[in-house]
Amino acid sequence: MLKADSLDSTELFLRSWWSKTYNRPLKDPLLNSYNVYELLYEFFDKHEREKQRERRLEEETDKIEDDKRQKALDWADEQERAEMESTANSNNSQQRTDDQEEWMVQELKKQYGDNFGDDVNIDF
Repeated sequence: MLKADSLDSTELFLRSWWSKTYNRPLKDPLLNSYNVYELLYEFFDKHEREKQRERRLEEETDKIEDDKRQKALDWADEQERAEMESTANSNNSQQRTDDQEEWMVQELKKQYGDNFGDDVNIDF
C-alpha cells in the first residue's frame, strides 16, 4: 500500500506531467477534476499509445525496406533472365548462321560441282 506522502508526490508528479503534456497550468480546473487513478491511467495510456505508434511506424519502415529489397532482387532476376535469353539467342543465331553457310555451300556444290569453294576461306 502507498503511504500518504508518496501518494502526494506521485499525484504531484502526475499533475505536473499532465500540465506539461497539455500545456495547461497546474491550477487548471480541468486538472483539478482528475483523481490520482485517472491521472495514472492517462499517463500510462499516453505512453502505451506512443509505443504502439512507434512499433507501427517501425513495421511500416521495415515493410518499405523489404519492398525495396524485393524490387531490387526482382530487377536482378529479370536482368539475369534477359542476359540468359540474349546468350541463348546469340548461340541460336550463331547456329543458324553456321547452318545457313553450310546450306549455301551445299547448294553451290550441287550447282557448280563438288569441288566448288574448297579453295576459298569464308571466315573474315
